[in-house]
Formats: sequence, C-alpha cells, structure tokens
Amino acid sequence: MTKEYYTSFGKDQWNREDWLVVRSPRWEDVSHWLQNDDCIANYVPDDLKPEDMQMGRDRTGESYISMLLKQPVTGSVRLSTTCAFDSRMAPLIVLSRELGPVHHEHLEVVLYDRGVNLWHHFYKDGKPSWKLLSFIELDLAIGEKHILTAEMIFTHKGRFLLMGCDGKTFGCRIADDWPETYYVGFTGCEGRNRFYDFRVIPGRTDSEAMKERVSD
Repeated sequence: MTKEYYTSFGKDQWNREDWLVVRSPRWEDVSHWLQNDDCIANYVPDDLKPEDMQMGRDRTGESYISMLLKQPVTGSVRLSTTCAFDSRMAPLIVLSRELGPVHHEHLEVVLYDRGVNLWHHFYKDGKPSWKLLSFIELDLAIGEKHILTAEMIFTHKGRFLLMGCDGKTFGCRIADDWPETYYVGFTGCEGRNRFYDFRVIPGRTDSEAMKERVSD
C-alpha cells in the first residue's frame, strides 16, 4: 500500500471485499458485524454476561471478530480508528505478520477503560501464547468515541511502535525481525465495540514524541 487508505463504516460506505475476517486460534467461534447507520459493531449474544466475554472464558469467542485489510503495508505506517466500547473493553488495532483465516503471530494495541495495552501474540510449543509488552494507564469513558492510534516506525536503529489514545502516546521497541511487509486491521471483543472508521497513512510522520528517540 503506497497511498493513504480511509473508510467510514457507516451504512453503504465501506467495501467488505477490502477485508478478510480472521478468527482467533483460541476459539472456534467467530462473531459477525452488525451494521448501524454510522458504524459497525460486533454481535454479542443477548445471554452473554460481561464476565463471560473476558479473555480466558469459555464463551469469549462468541463476541470476538477481527478483520485485516487484504492489501499489505510496507515499512513505516500510521493507523487510526475512531471507536467506542459499551462495557469495559476492548476495541483494538491489529498488526499481523501474515494474512490468513486464523491469526498467528501478531501485535494488538488494545483499548479499554483503564488505558491502552500492547500485546504480542505468538505460538509456543504449537499453542497460542501471548505476553504484555507495554501499556499506558488512562481513565477512558465507556460509551464515548475515542481515537486509537498505532504508528509502526522503521529506522536503522530498529523497529518501534508508537501507540496512543486521544492524543496521549507511549512507545515500545519491537523485535528487529518484524517483517517490512505486514497486514493491519482491527478487532472487536470482550464486549460490544463500535468502529466508525479506519485510516492507514503510509510513511513516517516523524512525530515529536519519537524524533529524539529514533532519529537517524
């Protein structure tokens, strides 16, 4: 992808053919999108309690749905989505090494009421595993729109991820073997999440937060 990509998820404003729905390897279940006038939301069964939707529970997969853009990105890129959550969590941006019907190794920039987490998902001994790489603590309102961002930055000093919400940012260095070409998208899970848009801006933006830290 060499040009900026933007879509609104309002009714009749986005092309489903641009996206691949991807299932979590942790559950066989996959949710589906509910189309609203101004956004899409992940379907949540009426009898699913908030505690049943949190990670590690038997029914978590019933509210989980993820999509990746079929067109890959290369090098530095800035991602953003306007989103909201109806319970405590957890709309998120995904960066994946590969495109396929089931997630393998990928990064998740996760929004919830206490802030933003960066999770690394990978396989260990043939089983899906995950670890927390970084986080920022914020007090984020439930039911209100937030702008979640993630910027992948490639330099000769390494690969960095600058993340944030509503203008507050934090960064993390990621593995040097992260591929130069990869896939991006988003996930709704652990409650009803609403996505209003998604934007991809190729190239480095050289934000003030990272200039001194990763300058060439």
